[in-house]
Amino acid sequence: MMRFVVLTVLVSVVLSLNAFAASPFLEVAKTTGIELVEENGMTIWKGDLGGKIKPNGPLAGKKIGLLVACEFSDWQAYYLAEFVAEFGGTPQFIMDNNHLWKNTRPMNGIHIPHGTWGLTLTEGMDGLGMNGNRVEYPVVLKEDPNFVAPGVGPGSLKVADPAAYDALIILGSHSGDILVADDVALAFIKAVADRGVPIAGIDAGIMPMIHLGLMDGKVAVGNRTVDYMLRKIAKFQAGSVAVDGNIITGRDTFSTPGVLRALCKVFDPEFVDTKKGILKGKTVMAMTAEDWEDIELCAPILELFYREANIVVGLFDPIQKARPAMLDSEVRTGSFGTTVPFQEIPASYYKIINVADLKMSDFDLLFIHGAMNPWRLTVGTEAQEFLRDAYAFGKLIASICHGPIPLAAADILNGKNSAGWLAVQDSVNMMGGTFHADWAAAIEGNVVTGRTPPEVPEFIDAITEALLR
Repeated sequence: MMRFVVLTVLVSVVLSLNAFAASPFLEVAKTTGIELVEENGMTIWKGDLGGKIKPNGPLAGKKIGLLVACEFSDWQAYYLAEFVAEFGGTPQFIMDNNHLWKNTRPMNGIHIPHGTWGLTLTEGMDGLGMNGNRVEYPVVLKEDPNFVAPGVGPGSLKVADPAAYDALIILGSHSGDILVADDVALAFIKAVADRGVPIAGIDAGIMPMIHLGLMDGKVAVGNRTVDYMLRKIAKFQAGSVAVDGNIITGRDTFSTPGVLRALCKVFDPEFVDTKKGILKGKTVMAMTAEDWEDIELCAPILELFYREANIVVGLFDPIQKARPAMLDSEVRTGSFGTTVPFQEIPASYYKIINVADLKMSDFDLLFIHGAMNPWRLTVGTEAQEFLRDAYAFGKLIASICHGPIPLAAADILNGKNSAGWLAVQDSVNMMGGTFHADWAAAIEGNVVTGRTPPEVPEFIDAITEALLR
């Protein structure tokens, strides 16, 4: 790894000083209601609304149902759990517990829908801190006193009331195939649709909408799981998102942020999304080893795509593989089972570059997603050298959750302040930094930090602000 001379350190200092000048984007970030403070050369996202449902936005006061069955799209679930609340909406996952014949292979026998890659909406979202903060606790489609989910006692999950929702988003992947054959699920969707509220479907999530006649004569988009049917009954278009009255369709997982904005526009025709394309021309590199916090990679990637940043995944030594059965595999795996390469995003949409081939010109900002991924980047000598070189070169360095640990080990946080998960406190403080458990996100010089999974939206806004300065 090339070592950079004193001149590059001076360049880094100059860039850091220049980074203190705020961009107009901060005014956009404030519109959610979040408390934003600029002090001592820092920009801080703080206050009681960090990681919570925001009071402002086109979805304010609206309850948004997120309907899933077995093997739903984890990526779509992660994104919607994070970002519906940023527009003021109150999201709640509605789990189909009537039809469980198709469940993620290792999870057979557990009577709760799982994501295609392994996410659970009870225990999993509990552990991520999402339930009760960004989303309401999930509900089920029918009462079952014997129904047991991970982390949930028998019969303790409430039954969804179709009259309670102001809109319904039906997630995709194999989940759509389950829902279209389930009389209880179809009756629920129909009861919501009969009230005239917006209904959205993403990829195979459109299947039950087709079955119920909701797509007849409607302008629509969809992927190969549904496009051949839509061409027969709807006004099919090539595109990412389509809106026809209260019916919204999204082609695939990549379309999820656009589907959410389309829902905002249905509720508020005056809604203008100022974040679309705001990062065009900027390149963000996800510094990836192994065993990352899936929501801290998937949700940021989708939102950064929507803001039109170029995406690079930089691969570093995994040190240990997260799944023992994959010891000889080149595939990298997150804590809940998402992978690099991404299985829900076309390979042509982003680049994967191994560390040996990574150049400083390949990115403007690198970000470290959490869980045990930062542990690998701390132990790996090559990763530590790369971090030091990137910082000396004046690159923007962002990290969330456990992410500040490798920054502390690389001596990047000496004299700086940091947000993050509680596990980083000793690393930050002992290496000359100051840890702040009450900050949602922060920018100081060339360093951006974020707290935990619920603060992903604030973290992405901080990344956006840093890139625009």
